[in-house]
Amino acid sequence: MANTLSMQKHARRTKMKAIAPNYHLQVILDAIHDGLVAIDRQGKIVLLNPAAAEILGVQRDHAMDKPVGHIIPNSRMLLVLETGEPEINQRQELANKTILTSRLPVRDTNAAIIGAVAVFRNISEIKKLAEEITNLREIQSMLEAIINATQDAISVVDSQGRGILVNPAYKRITGYVESDVLGKPATVDIAQGESVHLQVLSSRLPVKGIQLKVGSAKKDVLVDGAPILVNDELKGSVAVIHDISEIKRLNEELDKAKQIIRTLEAKYDFKDIIATSPKMLEVVEQARKAANTPATILLLGESGTGKELFAHAIHNSSQRKHNQFIRVNCAALTGSLLESELFGYSDGAFTGARRGGKKGLFEQAGGGTIFLDEIGEISLGVQAKLLRVLQEKEIVRVGDAKQVSVDVRIIAATNIDLEEA
Repeated sequence: MANTLSMQKHARRTKMKAIAPNYHLQVILDAIHDGLVAIDRQGKIVLLNPAAAEILGVQRDHAMDKPVGHIIPNSRMLLVLETGEPEINQRQELANKTILTSRLPVRDTNAAIIGAVAVFRNISEIKKLAEEITNLREIQSMLEAIINATQDAISVVDSQGRGILVNPAYKRITGYVESDVLGKPATVDIAQGESVHLQVLSSRLPVKGIQLKVGSAKKDVLVDGAPILVNDELKGSVAVIHDISEIKRLNEELDKAKQIIRTLEAKYDFKDIIATSPKMLEVVEQARKAANTPATILLLGESGTGKELFAHAIHNSSQRKHNQFIRVNCAALTGSLLESELFGYSDGAFTGARRGGKKGLFEQAGGGTIFLDEIGEISLGVQAKLLRVLQEKEIVRVGDAKQVSVDVRIIAATNIDLEEA
């Protein structure tokens, strides 16, 4: 029995020697940077070099002669030992790192499998770098999509002020193609004004809202620029160019439209009032001064003396001139009709009322002026409501209890001497 055990131990030592290296080979294995682990036929570790110990985070003495599954929980070396099939360049996840490993069976001179060996290296940093590169590529793709999709022109120059990138919108806005600007000075597209790129490169600070004219068409643009800094080193400048030529044109058309509306609604100005007598000149001057105040104005005078002309002129000289001017002949409407026209009415306020109600003239004239001609003819009920407008700046629609704020200036006129009346 003792002889049998002795023979088994001898046989195992013989196999281990076949796997384990000699002294000179051990020196070489200890010096390489790749990890190396060898197991015997029983799956116990018989070789583990310093690089492997460092990668696996174990002590060599502790690992030797231990089952490989205890040291490398997810190791496939036992599978290679069983199948005899090598596994080359396989990625394997450890507790806190990733390795690239090759596993090979070890055979004796009779081709019998007596163990297995694994060679591996830590690729965690390479994996991290690859992920960063992938992320950078994704970011680059997103940036390119944004740059190409934006309706604003984008221009980039290097630290020497020479063009290195423009987007598709750049051609539409400036009329220049890539070959016109790439490698060319930053001033090449400027028709009027100073290059934003040169300002940014000179100051190393962003600039905003610079108005320029660009391209052969001298298109009006608004430009924002910012420096490109990498580790505080100036690498270039990026500019975003907003086309404001259309906005400018629309503003001009809007001003014309406002002028037309103002002319239609309030046709006269003080220059249309012909005054020669000292008394009339004094009245015109008083009206000019009153126009620049928010005060409610009462015009007294006989019929045909130009009260409406004065109302137009006062409105057109006031800060409300771009808003509505509405004239109401109070004598032409009955009390109830005048009330509903001035203050509006709610849904179902009276028979024949418009569904959903209607805004009154005070609301329609919001921000502007309402001219109440022949105000002396209005009823006491309407006068009470009008007083609320003057004092509280509020109206209540007919048939409703809700208070509505209004912003309107009142100019009233009458041919009645109100003091005597």
